[in-house]
Amino acid sequence: MQNEQADLDKRLQNAVFGLPLLKPDEQHRCLGTFSERIELRISFAEALRYDCTQALHAILKTDATYQLLLNGQLDMDIMGRYIRLANQYDMLFAIKNSQYYHTDPDSAAVILCADHALNRDEVDVLARYPKLK
Repeated sequence: MQNEQADLDKRLQNAVFGLPLLKPDEQHRCLGTFSERIELRISFAEALRYDCTQALHAILKTDATYQLLLNGQLDMDIMGRYIRLANQYDMLFAIKNSQYYHTDPDSAAVILCADHALNRDEVDVLARYPKLK
């Protein structure tokens, strides 16, 4: 009886608050994905200052099985560039709007990620492609 009550309580909590997240802080920093799945990360400061689509073109020419995650607070003109790029490569993309996704200059604006772990040493766009500066 007590076991059934615990299951019922757990189901009620999940219904009210949603399923608990695995590594919630990491998922909030990475627009809902895990850091080991990230191929390339573009911060708000980088997205506002540089056109990073050429870096994404270079990656997507070799493998277009990635997904593009866009912070919903990103300027629509800038977001449009990345959406057109995703459409050009027939790639999945998602616009992520949540109170947990920050808009600080160092926060993620655009993330190119996979559905499995990649474990890249360097994911920052300017560190991997310094010619964008």
